[in-house]
Amino acid sequence: MKILILVAAATVLSTLLLFALWRHQPGIPGLPRRSAQAQRLSAAWRLWLVFLLSGLVASAIVALAVGEPRESSLGYLKFVLSFHHGDDSWMPMLRASAFLRERPDQPLYPSVFFVQHVKFQYPLTALLPLDLPQWLFGLAPDTVVAIFKILSRLSLVAIGVVFFKLFMGAVQESSGREALQFPPVSAGVMTALSLLTVALFYPILRSEYHGQIQTAMTLAAGLALLAWQRDQPRLSGLAMALCCIIKPQWVVVILWALLRRQWKFAWTATWVTGACALLAIAVYGPRNFFDYLPVVSFLSKHGESYFINQSLNGLMHRLLANGVNLQGAGLVWSGTDFPPFHPVVYAVTTVSSALILGVVLLWKLGKRPSAVDLSLVMLSLTLASPIAWDHHYGMLLPVFAVLFPATLRRQAWGAWTVPFLWIAFVLSSESFVGATNLLAATRWNVLQSYQFFGAVMVLGLLYRVSWLEVHATSEAQADRREAPVSGLGRLA
Repeated sequence: MKILILVAAATVLSTLLLFALWRHQPGIPGLPRRSAQAQRLSAAWRLWLVFLLSGLVASAIVALAVGEPRESSLGYLKFVLSFHHGDDSWMPMLRASAFLRERPDQPLYPSVFFVQHVKFQYPLTALLPLDLPQWLFGLAPDTVVAIFKILSRLSLVAIGVVFFKLFMGAVQESSGREALQFPPVSAGVMTALSLLTVALFYPILRSEYHGQIQTAMTLAAGLALLAWQRDQPRLSGLAMALCCIIKPQWVVVILWALLRRQWKFAWTATWVTGACALLAIAVYGPRNFFDYLPVVSFLSKHGESYFINQSLNGLMHRLLANGVNLQGAGLVWSGTDFPPFHPVVYAVTTVSSALILGVVLLWKLGKRPSAVDLSLVMLSLTLASPIAWDHHYGMLLPVFAVLFPATLRRQAWGAWTVPFLWIAFVLSSESFVGATNLLAATRWNVLQSYQFFGAVMVLGLLYRVSWLEVHATSEAQADRREAPVSGLGRLA
């Protein structure tokens, strides 16, 4: 009942705020209204706030209409603001760590993953942050997890700050690298809007609700983008290496960098990831380390059918009714089982993953990669994965910080730019689970993959903006070549 009242009240308030924004078009406090620079900045943040509030209203109305107010951003925000802490990542990691400690002579993955059916799907490098504090400081495993849960909650603030920095950097690029000057009160307002963005971004809230290490990975991905945007490739490579030790498939980004001769980024990411891998081999043993390969093979063949798997693999499983879709309707989702192997699902997943990764690796090899291009490969890695839970799309928040100002400046799809961007944002950042799950037993269950479709739209926007960046660079170079000729003409 409390959630129902909260969601209804917030919906009304957000609607009133949207009306006020449309009617009065306020600027950012502290910025001079007559300044063209201030007008550009205010317009970008004002439109972002409209996106944020309108997405909240759309999600809340749908949730209220189907009687599921909990399945909205506001519903999950209530849990995040409480002392609720999930164990989605920490439980299997603790089980794996305890097994290695208590049975060092037995293989980890064959025993825990394949026999005990504990979904420990991480590489051993992901256990190092959990085990090192135990070895070095004698901390109990539960104490280490409690510390990480606190840090994960605090990282939400850090993600908000990173979003603010990325957004401002993208606006500055859109302003022709002009120095953006604004007083502390303006910075405070925009930082508050950034924190509000995190507080209403469903994939990140879902990550925290479940107790997912994905929250830390979202922060690392944002820091990698921020360092890249500021022309600090080594720091960007370091942050990206932190993603690779959690999800080894992300090492593809190193190949992406090598193909573009981004040596500093590639070298830093390689040696940090490699050092962690060597440490894991030394500590846990080479057999345990390489036993992860059959797990990866098994996951790629089976994937997940549960509705929060927002990948093409999940969509195909649900469309073909292969495996459990959701709890209820005679089916109960199991945290230990996987859908049966289906040759059509496997073929579609394999071909689509190869295409997504192949295109992004070979895209515009001669172009100097921008933050948009790094965003492009990061999102491609998520979409290409057979298992992409809804909280994995938390990394879209820093991507939007880069993409939003760039898309508006270049008007990527002409008059359709803002509507297209709005639909992509709402689908990929809000929850419509309550309504779409009503279609689980029908052919319309493809609509359960709304978040996947939103991410695909974002991918299309990233490709479009990257394409436009190439042409903008070519035109700028042509103007510079013609400038001396024009000067001589005037002298003549």
